Amino acid sequence: MRVRSQRLLLFRIARVLRVLPFLLSAWTAPALGQVSEKRDVSPPSAPFVLGSVECPDPETVQQAVLSLIPPERQGLLAQGVRVELEDLGDSYRVTVWKEGASVKKSYSDPARDCDGRARFAAVFAVLTLMPPELGTEPSVKPQPEPVPPPAPRPTPAPVPLAGRAERAPLTHFELSALYASAPAILEAPSMHSFGAELRVALGRGALAGTLAVTYTSRARFDLNGVQGEVTRVPFSVGARLRSDFEPWSMTADLGLSLALQRVRATNLLSEHTHDSVEVGVRAGVQVARQFGPHFAPFVGAFVWLTPVPSEISALPQAVIGNLPYLWLGAAAGVSFGL
Repeated sequence: MRVRSQRLLLFRIARVLRVLPFLLSAWTAPALGQVSEKRDVSPPSAPFVLGSVECPDPETVQQAVLSLIPPERQGLLAQGVRVELEDLGDSYRVTVWKEGASVKKSYSDPARDCDGRARFAAVFAVLTLMPPELGTEPSVKPQPEPVPPPAPRPTPAPVPLAGRAERAPLTHFELSALYASAPAILEAPSMHSFGAELRVALGRGALAGTLAVTYTSRARFDLNGVQGEVTRVPFSVGARLRSDFEPWSMTADLGLSLALQRVRATNLLSEHTHDSVEVGVRAGVQVARQFGPHFAPFVGAFVWLTPVPSEISALPQAVIGNLPYLWLGAAAGVSFGL
């Protein structure tokens, strides 16, 4: 191994001594175009020294490089060799490219000696293009790392229907059980009854229309010794005002009522039945607890007011009084939204 290393060292020294006369001639020559040794140099078909400068002149530098490189080695100039010159005023820069690698060198020259600049540029190019004989290894220009493509934006997952704000139902069906009581006022007897009511509210906003039908059980009464019973089927149509206080809601109803009534005496020798229709006003309030937009239990209170109630008559007394002016009631039920 030691003998082989010594032989390699002697070979490199011989190479240096072979090129050294050319380098000394480039240093001492008064101009790069005038060198001490004349050679028949065949320049490449295309210039390999480039630069839009005059100091140093690219053509002069190229001729100097060709004069410094032995003819048998000038084939390397066709292997992607390019020399770039830059005039920076008080300095200049030389860049040598070979097989995708580049070496740069800057020199200071405030005097702007163009011939001297050409000589130094040629010597630098030759030293760069002839490794390993002169021990100069060109530095490889680092390749820029590839920029990864932008990551695709994730597609937003569809929002489940349960997470979306559902539109409020247009129609509400309310089914309730109720209790109604009529106090004794003037010639009206007191009575009470139980029943059921179906109400429909149409509208999504604060204001809605209502339509209801009610059935009440037979209400018994005792008036001036006459006992009887009353069956009522009220209908109502009106408007509703609603306010929401999540999860609660409060409504107020006002409308006209139309009640179909049947009065029958139960303690007279001859049974007497009388049918009548009463027109009045119905008003009520109720509070509901919302469990979603489609289901809500509620409780409420209401009043039926009849300004002109039907008369109650019996033979032989004839008219003995009239039906109630006022019914007060309470209801509890559930609401279904569609």
